[in-house]
This record gives sequence, C-alpha cells and structure tokens, in this order.
Amino acid sequence: MVEKIVVAVNGGAESDAALSWAIERAKSAPAALDITTVIEMSNQAPPDAEQTLRPLYERVVQDAVQRAEAEAPSVASSGSIRRGTPRQELLYASARADLLVVGTHEATGVFHGILPHQLAAAARCAVVVVPAKWTSQAGPVVVGANDDDTSQVALDVAAREAERLGRELLVIHTWHIPAANLLGRIGIGPDPHSTVGVKHQEILDRCVARIAERHPNLPVRAQLLEGPAALELVNAAESADLIVVGTHRRGAVPGLLLGSVTHDVLVNMPCPVMVVPHPDEEPLRVRLERASEKATAEGREPDLDLY
Repeated sequence: MVEKIVVAVNGGAESDAALSWAIERAKSAPAALDITTVIEMSNQAPPDAEQTLRPLYERVVQDAVQRAEAEAPSVASSGSIRRGTPRQELLYASARADLLVVGTHEATGVFHGILPHQLAAAARCAVVVVPAKWTSQAGPVVVGANDDDTSQVALDVAAREAERLGRELLVIHTWHIPAANLLGRIGIGPDPHSTVGVKHQEILDRCVARIAERHPNLPVRAQLLEGPAALELVNAAESADLIVVGTHRRGAVPGLLLGSVTHDVLVNMPCPVMVVPHPDEEPLRVRLERASEKATAEGREPDLDLY
C-alpha cells in the first residue's frame, strides 16, 4: 500500500525541516507526498490581497515539490494551495492521508507554535511534528509504555517505525510515588519504592514481551525510570530520531488540548514527535468515504465538515 503523506510548508525553516523528514521517510517505503500550503486571509484584508500574495505561496509550493522530486525522484510528489484557516484546511488535507507532517520552531511553549498542537489533538491520522533545526542522528525510536490501549497502539506504531528505519526501539516506562503518599510510611511495613517498583517493572516486561512476540527480529531496549513521564521521555530521546506518543484527548477543550504527557513532550521536543490517534477513533478518511458513498446514493452533495 502506498502511504499518503501530507506535508505543510510555508517557506520557513520549520517547513524545510518537515519536508526533509517527509522526503527521507518516503525513500524508505512506498509513499506519495502531498505538499500543501494555506493562504490565510482575514476579513479586513484588502480585496486584492490574495491576488498579490498568491504568487508567493505558489513559489513556496513549487520550490518544495521541485526539491522533493530532485531528492526522491521515485516518489510521487504533488503540490496544492488552500485558502482558509490553517488548522481547518490542514485537517481537511489530512482527511484521507495516513500521515500529516508539520514543522515547528524551538521552545514552543503554550501559545508559540500552537498550530502543531491543535493538529496533533484533532487529526484522525498520525501527526509528526518536526523541530526547525532537526537533523537525523541515526538514533533509536523512543516510545512510552503503559498498560492502557493508547499506549499499546503507540508501541505497535513505534515498533514498525523502528523496523522501517532499521533502528533500536527504546521502550520507556516511568513511575513515581507522590510525596504525600509517603508521609507516615517511613519505617512502617515494606518500602513502598521497592514494592511499587516491582509492579511497574512487571508492566514494562509485559510490554516488551508483546513487542518481542510481534517483532522477533527488532532490537529492543527497555528502561524503567522514576520521575515524570514527559521529562523522562524527553531526556531519553536526546539522541533519538523519533518519539512516538499516543493521546487520550483528555484536554479541557475537545479537539484543542492534548493529554498532559503528549503536550509536554511536544513543548520540549528534542527530535521529531509522532502523535498517534486514540485507538477508539475511526480514521476520518473512512468517515468521509462513507459520507460520500451515502450522499451519492441519495443524489446529493456530501457533507464533508465532519470535524
């Protein structure tokens, strides 16, 4: 199957990094690149603003397509220009995609670089966010492990990515005991660190065993770390080529905020981060195809506003 990769470009360093990542990925497996940009026009813009700006956007896309064709001549590459809100248009562009790739500046913080966070939170395909100064370090693929469905999906995706790259898979499981839970326990009964640590080691061992069963030839290294999950993942990935995380989409505002670990990893990302959708969510491309088929059968235009 040919993987469809949508790459967002804007002519900046962050989109150059995103395009570099997408091109390298497309070289390693059958893929097609859809390189796109969005003309964002406000209601206050002069009537001729789009006419003035459009050649600039066309040049950005054309240069990106030419670069992709030169660096990966065997990969089908196409370009497109969209008009509207970048978040909405990129979500539409990714509706029938397998992967959406976007770039971001360093030190994203809460508001700086919020678009990649919004896309990672709302997209129904996997989203890869690439730091502006990214260069491959030929390091491992890092993934956080837990005993829930979201983590299991992320583990499966990370294992496939490590196999595709020919890299080691580094599986991280973190734990900590809140200080309040330790008050009054000193000197009474078994050491909570040792007893709780054993339970978490069992979780990590189960995750690694599951990977070994499905990917017997994949080199896997496991680490049990005590500390905040996002911090430990970021520290472990300093020399990595990719971090894979899942999302529960448990933010206070649906479709806007990510789970806390995924959000914090994106804020402090040392390398590209792949955000895998929640396992219970049906891919949007499937919903769109079903909506189109139903509308065609009923003789009407399909409703594509499914976000």
